[in-house]
Amino acid sequence: MKNSTDPMDSLYPSREVVFVCSGNTCRSPMAEGFARHFLKLHGLDDRWSASSLGIMAIDGLPATEFAVRVMLEHGIDISGHRTRRAESWAPPGGSLVLGMTREHVDRMKRLHSGEGTTILLLGEASLPFCRGEALEVPDPFGSGLSRYRGVAAIIREMTLGLVHGLGPC
Repeated sequence: MKNSTDPMDSLYPSREVVFVCSGNTCRSPMAEGFARHFLKLHGLDDRWSASSLGIMAIDGLPATEFAVRVMLEHGIDISGHRTRRAESWAPPGGSLVLGMTREHVDRMKRLHSGEGTTILLLGEASLPFCRGEALEVPDPFGSGLSRYRGVAAIIREMTLGLVHGLGPC
Protein backbone atom coordinates (compact mmCIF):
# COMPACT_ATOMS: atom_id res chain seq x y z
CA MET A 1 0.00 0.00 0.00
CA LYS A 2 1.32 3.43 -0.88
CA ASN A 3 1.71 6.06 1.82
CA SER A 4 0.00 9.43 1.53
CA THR A 5 3.26 11.25 0.65
CA ASP A 6 3.88 9.18 -2.47
CA PRO A 7 3.83 11.53 -5.51
CA MET A 8 2.22 8.75 -7.58
CA ASP A 9 -0.92 9.04 -5.42
CA SER A 10 -1.82 12.31 -7.14
CA LEU A 11 -1.36 10.67 -10.54
CA TYR A 12 -3.48 7.64 -9.60
CA PRO A 13 -6.09 8.64 -7.03
CA SER A 14 -8.09 5.74 -5.65
CA ARG A 15 -11.44 5.23 -7.37
CA GLU A 16 -14.36 2.93 -6.72
CA VAL A 17 -15.93 0.38 -9.05
CA VAL A 18 -19.46 -0.49 -7.91
CA PHE A 19 -21.33 -3.53 -9.14
CA VAL A 20 -25.13 -3.36 -9.16
CA CYS A 21 -27.78 -6.07 -9.41
CA SER A 22 -31.31 -6.48 -8.07
CA GLY A 23 -31.03 -7.81 -4.52
CA ASN A 24 -27.25 -7.58 -3.97
CA THR A 25 -27.21 -11.24 -2.87
CA CYS A 26 -25.89 -13.07 -5.99
CA ARG A 27 -24.41 -11.34 -9.03
CA SER A 28 -23.03 -8.11 -7.65
CA PRO A 29 -21.35 -9.69 -4.59
CA MET A 30 -19.75 -12.28 -6.87
CA ALA A 31 -18.52 -9.49 -9.18
CA GLU A 32 -17.22 -7.54 -6.19
CA GLY A 33 -15.35 -10.62 -4.97
CA PHE A 34 -13.81 -11.31 -8.37
CA ALA A 35 -12.89 -7.62 -8.80
CA ARG A 36 -11.14 -7.43 -5.43
CA HIS A 37 -9.25 -10.61 -6.25
CA PHE A 38 -8.16 -9.48 -9.74
CA LEU A 39 -7.36 -5.90 -8.64
CA LYS A 40 -5.03 -7.27 -5.98
CA LEU A 41 -3.56 -9.89 -8.32
CA HIS A 42 -2.71 -7.22 -10.92
CA GLY A 43 -1.45 -4.62 -8.44
CA LEU A 44 -4.34 -2.21 -8.98
CA ASP A 45 -5.88 -2.44 -5.51
CA ASP A 46 -4.11 0.77 -4.48
CA ARG A 47 -5.90 2.62 -7.32
CA TRP A 48 -9.30 0.92 -7.31
CA SER A 49 -11.65 -0.42 -4.66
CA ALA A 50 -14.70 -2.59 -5.31
CA SER A 51 -18.13 -2.69 -3.72
CA SER A 52 -21.67 -3.69 -4.63
CA LEU A 53 -25.29 -2.56 -4.31
CA GLY A 54 -28.79 -3.69 -5.17
CA ILE A 55 -31.59 -1.64 -6.71
CA MET A 56 -34.18 -3.67 -4.74
CA ALA A 57 -31.97 -4.72 -1.83
CA ILE A 58 -32.81 -4.82 1.84
CA ASP A 59 -29.80 -3.63 3.84
CA GLY A 60 -27.82 -6.18 5.82
CA LEU A 61 -28.66 -9.55 4.23
CA PRO A 62 -25.90 -12.07 3.42
CA ALA A 63 -25.05 -13.35 -0.04
CA THR A 64 -26.98 -16.47 -1.00
CA GLU A 65 -25.60 -19.83 0.07
CA PHE A 66 -24.89 -20.85 -3.53
CA ALA A 67 -23.12 -17.55 -4.31
CA VAL A 68 -20.85 -18.05 -1.30
CA ARG A 69 -20.24 -21.69 -2.21
CA VAL A 70 -19.42 -20.98 -5.87
CA MET A 71 -17.04 -18.19 -4.97
CA LEU A 72 -15.24 -20.46 -2.49
CA GLU A 73 -14.71 -22.83 -5.43
CA HIS A 74 -12.73 -19.93 -6.99
CA GLY A 75 -10.82 -19.37 -3.74
CA ILE A 76 -12.72 -16.19 -2.88
CA ASP A 77 -14.64 -15.80 0.39
CA ILE A 78 -17.71 -13.54 0.21
CA SER A 79 -19.35 -14.97 3.35
CA GLY A 80 -18.98 -11.63 5.14
CA HIS A 81 -20.91 -9.75 2.44
CA ARG A 82 -23.97 -7.77 3.54
CA THR A 83 -26.43 -6.18 1.14
CA ARG A 84 -26.67 -2.44 0.55
CA ARG A 85 -29.43 -0.47 -1.13
CA ALA A 86 -28.53 1.66 -4.14
CA GLU A 87 -30.76 4.47 -2.86
CA SER A 88 -28.69 4.84 0.31
CA TRP A 89 -25.35 5.06 -1.52
CA ALA A 90 -23.67 8.39 -2.28
CA PRO A 91 -21.22 8.00 -5.17
CA PRO A 92 -17.72 9.33 -4.64
CA GLY A 93 -16.47 11.38 -7.57
CA GLY A 94 -15.04 9.31 -10.39
CA SER A 95 -16.96 6.15 -9.48
CA LEU A 96 -17.48 3.50 -12.12
CA VAL A 97 -20.93 1.94 -11.69
CA LEU A 98 -21.53 -1.35 -13.51
CA GLY A 99 -24.97 -2.89 -13.78
CA MET A 100 -25.62 -6.54 -14.51
CA THR A 101 -28.57 -5.65 -16.81
CA ARG A 102 -29.85 -2.63 -18.67
CA GLU A 103 -32.56 -2.28 -16.01
CA HIS A 104 -29.86 -1.84 -13.34
CA VAL A 105 -28.01 0.72 -15.48
CA ASP A 106 -31.21 2.70 -16.15
CA ARG A 107 -32.10 2.75 -12.45
CA MET A 108 -28.63 3.92 -11.44
CA LYS A 109 -28.72 6.64 -14.08
CA ARG A 110 -32.01 7.88 -12.62
CA LEU A 111 -30.57 7.82 -9.10
CA HIS A 112 -27.07 9.15 -9.74
CA SER A 113 -26.94 10.92 -13.10
CA GLY A 114 -24.70 13.96 -13.17
CA GLU A 115 -22.82 13.04 -9.99
CA GLY A 116 -19.45 12.48 -11.63
CA THR A 117 -20.08 8.77 -12.11
CA THR A 118 -19.76 6.61 -15.19
CA ILE A 119 -22.62 4.10 -15.43
CA LEU A 120 -22.40 1.14 -17.84
CA LEU A 121 -23.24 -2.52 -18.20
CA LEU A 122 -20.50 -4.75 -16.81
CA GLY A 123 -20.46 -6.51 -20.19
CA GLU A 124 -19.83 -3.20 -21.98
CA ALA A 125 -17.07 -2.13 -19.59
CA SER A 126 -15.23 -5.43 -20.03
CA LEU A 127 -14.99 -5.10 -23.81
CA PRO A 128 -12.77 -5.55 -25.82
CA PHE A 129 -10.83 -7.50 -23.20
CA CYS A 130 -13.59 -10.02 -22.53
CA ARG A 131 -14.14 -12.70 -25.14
CA GLY A 132 -17.76 -13.36 -24.14
CA GLU A 133 -20.64 -12.24 -26.29
CA ALA A 134 -23.15 -11.60 -23.48
CA LEU A 135 -23.48 -8.03 -22.31
CA GLU A 136 -26.06 -8.74 -19.59
CA VAL A 137 -25.57 -11.17 -16.73
CA PRO A 138 -28.50 -13.55 -16.08
CA ASP A 139 -29.96 -13.80 -12.56
CA PRO A 140 -29.31 -17.14 -10.83
CA PHE A 141 -31.49 -16.35 -7.79
CA GLY A 142 -33.73 -19.29 -6.98
CA SER A 143 -31.77 -21.62 -9.28
CA GLY A 144 -29.52 -24.56 -8.52
CA LEU A 145 -25.80 -24.71 -7.99
CA SER A 146 -24.99 -25.45 -11.64
CA ARG A 147 -26.75 -22.23 -12.74
CA TYR A 148 -24.74 -20.27 -10.14
CA ARG A 149 -21.55 -21.81 -11.49
CA GLY A 150 -22.46 -20.75 -15.02
CA VAL A 151 -23.29 -17.20 -13.96
CA ALA A 152 -20.10 -16.99 -11.90
CA ALA A 153 -18.10 -18.03 -14.99
CA ILE A 154 -19.68 -15.19 -16.99
CA ILE A 155 -19.02 -12.68 -14.20
CA ARG A 156 -15.44 -13.92 -13.78
CA GLU A 157 -14.69 -13.45 -17.48
CA MET A 158 -16.29 -9.99 -17.56
CA THR A 159 -14.60 -8.86 -14.35
CA LEU A 160 -11.20 -10.04 -15.53
CA GLY A 161 -11.76 -8.14 -18.79
CA LEU A 162 -12.76 -5.06 -16.79
CA VAL A 163 -9.62 -5.19 -14.65
CA HIS A 164 -7.42 -5.51 -17.75
CA GLY A 165 -9.06 -2.31 -18.99
CA LEU A 166 -8.55 -0.40 -15.73
CA GLY A 167 -4.81 -0.27 -15.89
CA PRO A 168 -1.60 -1.94 -16.86
CA CYS A 169 -1.60 -5.58 -15.81
